[in-house]
Amino acid sequence: MKVNVNRRAFLAGSTAMAVVALAPAGPALAATGALSVWKFGGTPAEVEAWPAANERFLAENAGVELNYSFFNGQIRRQKLLAGFQTNKLADVIIAFGQDIPEFAGFGMIQPLDDIAGDQIAGWKERMVPEVLNAGMHEGKLYGLPTYVDMSAFIAIDSDAMAEAGFDRPPATWSELRAYAKAMTKPDRPGIAFPATTAPVDINIFEGIAYANGGRIFDEATGQVRLNDAGVVDALQLYADLIADGSTPSGNSMTETNFRDTAQLFGQKRAAMWIGLSWLNTPWGVQEGMNWQGAPFPKPDAPSGAYPPVAAIMDGTAVLMVSSRTQNPEAALAYIDFWSQDAQLNIWGGNPEIARVPAGKAAWKEAGLAKAWPAWVASYEAGTLFDGAEPMPRFIGVSAVESALATAIQQVVLGQKTPQEALDEANAAAQAQIDLLRG
Repeated sequence: MKVNVNRRAFLAGSTAMAVVALAPAGPALAATGALSVWKFGGTPAEVEAWPAANERFLAENAGVELNYSFFNGQIRRQKLLAGFQTNKLADVIIAFGQDIPEFAGFGMIQPLDDIAGDQIAGWKERMVPEVLNAGMHEGKLYGLPTYVDMSAFIAIDSDAMAEAGFDRPPATWSELRAYAKAMTKPDRPGIAFPATTAPVDINIFEGIAYANGGRIFDEATGQVRLNDAGVVDALQLYADLIADGSTPSGNSMTETNFRDTAQLFGQKRAAMWIGLSWLNTPWGVQEGMNWQGAPFPKPDAPSGAYPPVAAIMDGTAVLMVSSRTQNPEAALAYIDFWSQDAQLNIWGGNPEIARVPAGKAAWKEAGLAKAWPAWVASYEAGTLFDGAEPMPRFIGVSAVESALATAIQQVVLGQKTPQEALDEANAAAQAQIDLLRG
C-alpha cells in the first residue's frame, strides 16, 4: 500500500473525529463493558488457540463483552488506516511491531506507559527483554509482543543435500548458489523463494539485504536507500539464482505467496526454501521428509554502506491500544491477560513451535526444546539475539516497501536489472517520503 497523503493533513483531518482516551496511570480498574479486538495474521495453531484463550479471558473478566475479529495479516495496514479514518478502529489492535512508528505517528495508538501504570513491571518480569523491546518506539512502549519472527532463514532437504555431496548447510552466498545448482533436478529446483508484494515476502528479502550492510531507509537523513549496494547486491543474488536455473520455472514465485513456496519445499518439489525463522513449522512437510533449518548464508563480502546485522526481527502479534478506545480499562485487562505465562506458553510448543517466544517461561517448555534445540541452547547461552535488529520501522515504511516489492518483481520476472529497478524504486519511494514528511 502506498501512503500518499501528507502526514499533517492526515492528522488534521483525523483529529477532528478522534476521541483520545488517555487513562491516567495508576491501579488497574475492574474491566467491564464492550471491548473490540482486531487480530491480524497467525499460524493455523495460533489462529485456533487465540479464541480458546479469549474464553479464559472472559471467564476471568465476566463484566466484559468481547467482540473479537480475525483478519489476514497481509491486509492489516489498509484495514487499520481505513478504520482510523472512518472512526471505526477497534479498542485493541493485534498487528505487527513494524507498524508501530507509522501508527503512532498518525495518532492511531497510544503509549502503554501512559495508561498501564505498575502493570508494566510485571510484563518486564515475565518477558524476554529483547522481545519486549519490539514494542518500543522513541523510548515508549506502544505494544506488547507475544513473540518475534526473525529473518532470514533457509530450510534444507537434508537428504537432497547429502545426495549432492554436502554435509552441512551453505554458509555463504557463493556456497548457496553452488548448493542450489548441485541440488537441482529436472523435476525439482534447488531453491525456491517468495517474491510477491506481500509484506512477509519483503521482510524475507530485507533480512538478506540487511545482512549485506544494506538498509531501505536512513532515518538520520530522511533518505531512502533502496539503491544502496547492500540492497542491490542482495537482489542480484535473487537474479543469479534464477539465471543459474536453480529456481522454479515460470512466474510461480511472483504469483504465489510465502505459504505456497513453503509448500513446494514441504512436498519435496524444491530442495531449499528461503523464509522467516518459522520456516515450514506452521504447515509441516511430507511424511518421512528429513529436513533442517539454518540461518540464511552470509554474503562473501558485505557490500552495503551500513554495518551488517545477524538477523532482523519483528513481533507479528503485538497488542496495541487504540487512541480512540472508549474502554481503556478493559483494553489494558486484555493486554495484561496476554502477558501472563499461561498465554505466552502457547508459543513454547503448546501448541505452537513456529515463533520465537516472548515469555521467559515458554523457553523452559519441552515442546520448544524438542522442536528447536539450537534456539533454546542459544537463548540459554544469551546469544540468540546477538547482532539482531528490528525490522525496518519508520513513518512511510509502507510506501518504501511497496516500491521495493515492485522492484523485486521486476527483477524476478526479468524486466529490469537490480540496479535499474532499485534506482526507479528509490526515486518513487523518496517522493512518497517527502510528501509524508513535507
